[in-house]
Amino acid sequence: MNELEAVLLLCLCAGAFLMPFLSRKLSLPTAVGEILFGLGVGLLLKDAFHQTTIIKFLGELGFILLMYLAGLEINFEKIKVTPRKELMLYLGMFLLIVVFSFGVVVFLDQQPIYALVYMTTAIGLLFPVLKETGTLESDIGQTLLIIGSIGEVLSLSAMTVFILYYRFGFTVESAVHLGQISAFVLIAYLMYKLFTLIIWWFPGLVRPFLKTGDPTESGIRANFVNMFSFVALAALLDIELIIGAFLGGMAFALVFTRRERIQKQIGGFAYGFLIPVFFIEVGLRFDIRDFFDWDVAVTAVIISLVILLVRLPAALVLLFSKLSITQILLVPISTSFSLTLLVAIAAFGLESKIIMKHQAASILLAAILTALIYPALLKRIFKGLFITHREN
Repeated sequence: MNELEAVLLLCLCAGAFLMPFLSRKLSLPTAVGEILFGLGVGLLLKDAFHQTTIIKFLGELGFILLMYLAGLEINFEKIKVTPRKELMLYLGMFLLIVVFSFGVVVFLDQQPIYALVYMTTAIGLLFPVLKETGTLESDIGQTLLIIGSIGEVLSLSAMTVFILYYRFGFTVESAVHLGQISAFVLIAYLMYKLFTLIIWWFPGLVRPFLKTGDPTESGIRANFVNMFSFVALAALLDIELIIGAFLGGMAFALVFTRRERIQKQIGGFAYGFLIPVFFIEVGLRFDIRDFFDWDVAVTAVIISLVILLVRLPAALVLLFSKLSITQILLVPISTSFSLTLLVAIAAFGLESKIIMKHQAASILLAAILTALIYPALLKRIFKGLFITHREN
């Protein structure tokens, strides 16, 4: 490690430690604060960042952990007990979002990757919003999480398709890689079924995978073995590592229903350092001065608006669900702030040279805007609903 790497590593450690406190003071989502910190550090140490390897490694590892936790957070137990009619309506809504997203791309004559930007859904920021408003355990809170989880799975699937398209186009090689991904999913499914069967016969095997607080921390070790096994398998099949990590988290979530404690332990470790490093590293890739470019800012505002607008008409299918009209209004807003995946799309597009730097900056700025505006709007609506409920 040279001196520049050491200085940059110290800056990242300081940012990972301080930004949660500063973000709370400024009423910012922590991830937004970390990206802004990376942008600020980039003004002084941009050259050092391009010469480092350890920071990029830590950032990629943080991204893998973020995707693993995204899969781990999906509550399949809630999805399984949701009536089939409701699930079909939720799926129908997201299919309409896909259609409207491509319609906007055609109308605005944009690159196909923008359709991915508009349709992407993630629940990483939804958890803290629901927790802060006291609605996490309520019926509507759980419903929003189920809808968001379905959207996140579909978004990762769409990202996979887009990655194949941009890497290989509509070629035989693309079909081969699609077959490899299908084989990967099949292997993951067979591993899940086999492990479920083994646990049914030997229930005592569950303990080492969930146990925490012992000197060996076998539960954390087992999760890392699971995650890196899926990541390694993805690498062997030439599949994006984050897809392997996400499927690994999903597989663990499917097998182990009572995983809250181990999930909290892994989340504490990941969100304590490696995931913040990823967000800071993303900020380091960009020049904060790009955000003050008029075209970049206008494009970011348009992207932010379109993300919400494609969801509003799609949510009309939920009129046939059990949700009230007021609750239906919450769905488009709650699925419109996909900070983590939008950041991933911007980073992927820039690294793959699919989009120019100013376009990636627009997507990143849109991710920040949606993370600031839509959660605040959702909180305001929840507050109004509870006030009205108490008055009644």
